[in-house]
Amino acid sequence: MALDGNHQQRTVYPVEVSGWDAEEAFFVEKTDLAWAADGMKEINLRRAVREGSVVFVRLLQPVASSDIYPIACQAQKVKEHDAEGRSAIQLTQLRPRAFFKDTARDLNYSAIKVA
Repeated sequence: MALDGNHQQRTVYPVEVSGWDAEEAFFVEKTDLAWAADGMKEINLRRAVREGSVVFVRLLQPVASSDIYPIACQAQKVKEHDAEGRSAIQLTQLRPRAFFKDTARDLNYSAIKVA
């Protein structure tokens, strides 16, 4: 574990990040994902991405572990590029939305249970 500037414990994982950059060009870049104890996730990229854009983060594991799938994340805060040409980006994991028919069915089921 490592400590950041706020002295929070962080765990760092090697990841592959893909998505569309600020120029709307598809990219794939290897970097590290810093995961703080408070749940904040941050990556550093050379490619410029816009706040609110979606990127896919895949944990890099040994080849024997082939069941690692990319996770969709949204860029919440994007900082300016530093002297090394990297930009710190805070991420929030995106959750799939339920289809309307599924939520309507759940509401209908809840109404039946209450009645």
